[in-house]
Amino acid sequence: MFCPPLFAQESTDDQQPADKENQVSKTPRVHGVMNFRYRYDDLLDLNSFDIRRARIDVRGNMTSKLEYRVFAEFGSGTPKLLNAHLQWKFNDDLTLLVGQYKIPFTLEGPHQFSELEMIDFSLPVTSLSNYNDALAGITANGRDIGISLIGKLFRRDGFSLINYNIGVFNGAGINTVDNNKAKDFVGLLTFNPTKHISLAVSHYNGTAGQQDNTFQRVRSSFGARYDDGRLLFRSEYIFGKTSKTNSDGLYAVAGYFVHPKIQPVLKYEYFQSNTKIKDTRQENFIVGINYIPRKNMCYQLNYTRKIFSETQGNYIAAQIWLRF
Repeated sequence: MFCPPLFAQESTDDQQPADKENQVSKTPRVHGVMNFRYRYDDLLDLNSFDIRRARIDVRGNMTSKLEYRVFAEFGSGTPKLLNAHLQWKFNDDLTLLVGQYKIPFTLEGPHQFSELEMIDFSLPVTSLSNYNDALAGITANGRDIGISLIGKLFRRDGFSLINYNIGVFNGAGINTVDNNKAKDFVGLLTFNPTKHISLAVSHYNGTAGQQDNTFQRVRSSFGARYDDGRLLFRSEYIFGKTSKTNSDGLYAVAGYFVHPKIQPVLKYEYFQSNTKIKDTRQENFIVGINYIPRKNMCYQLNYTRKIFSETQGNYIAAQIWLRF
């Protein structure tokens, strides 16, 4: 199977000659990603191949500190614009982001799919963020339109003690104007006591729905991560309040490179859309393996045992991604 991520080929401003505008190439850089997938789900009566992602990513620098990005999706249904933003890097510790991009909520949410250990984002992350938030009626690939301030504090050897990312967004999803007069506030604060350990808290406070029929949309997360390049562990608890309905979920994932190109992974996750109704709880037990023959290519295989209140089922997914 075959999976390509665009994101590992990102160029950062650190690679540009600082404060030498005449040395910055203004020629756009074009990258892409292709992601082919197979899925079998006996509960959904699904047995199908699909092109999950086919994306084109265009980036460029107007100056050594100003970068633009346009990122579009052509796979999995209707073509759509994912990212369209400007990024001002004032210095190595402070960046301003304006436009459409991923919101800074949870440790996992802002990551690109090619950085994940499993084929899919965690169930509570997708269900309580801008991926597939059915309670709030928002499906937006984790993205929204707004403005963010991203910073680092107290640099150490190869990392910063504190990272922060705070933003104001429409709260209506991608490629659309705000549907009410309120703005949504999002923040992610990460404390890194060592280079390999991260402790994070994030919060989302917003208003969803049309102007004449709005409701409260609040989410909070608490998480921890250990990653030394070979051993990985990450876990988060997420709580959400949508109008008068409380939801929560948790995931824990662990992976270990038994070989520089082979990584077995294990994961447990649950999500309960209404904490007062037991039958709304779903649990997943996942076993997977990743084979990475080269930096820009990955083969992934996952088996998931799904457990609901009355039923249980099997879900198998395999995918390949390739970036260029």
